[in-house]
Amino acid sequence: TIEYTITVQNTGNVDLTGVVLTDPFAGGAVLTSGDDGDLILETDETWTYTADYTVTQADLNAGTALVNVAVVDTDQTDEQQDDATSTVAQNPSLEILKSLTNAEDAVVDTAGETIEYTITVQNTGNVDLTGVVLTDPFAGGAVLTSGDDGDNVLETDETWTYTADYTVTQADLNAGSDLVN
Repeated sequence: TIEYTITVQNTGNVDLTGVVLTDPFAGGAVLTSGDDGDLILETDETWTYTADYTVTQADLNAGTALVNVAVVDTDQTDEQQDDATSTVAQNPSLEILKSLTNAEDAVVDTAGETIEYTITVQNTGNVDLTGVVLTDPFAGGAVLTSGDDGDNVLETDETWTYTADYTVTQADLNAGSDLVN
């Protein structure tokens, strides 16, 4: 939540009536102090308003500055406006974790045995990620099994789960080397 304080000061020599403050970006503002109760902005008064804006995921994804413009008008003056700007910091990040689905696959001793892998990709940043591509050349590819809501966007609250299989060959056993995927 971005919290704004907006002050309106009568800098003239006559009292001001019909004071209207608009803050469309924040959905409005609330007068919190300064008026003596008569709704007239007198020459010795400064009115203070507050407004809040809740940052959305769409704001973070867009990455553009959040500019809040407040406008005040009275019966005696022309409109006046001022703005406050918040910079959006995008921090894209993800984490991948690959593990054996079955503990018994840690040791293989038979050609034709299948090693099953589970791979999770989690969005650990503050922006949605597009164009996510997972490759697993050793296993011949991986299949997305859960996590995506169908839009092919790895959203900040999503973790995608993939599975991949590798069939042990006689050549693997003959080589005697660890099978590192």
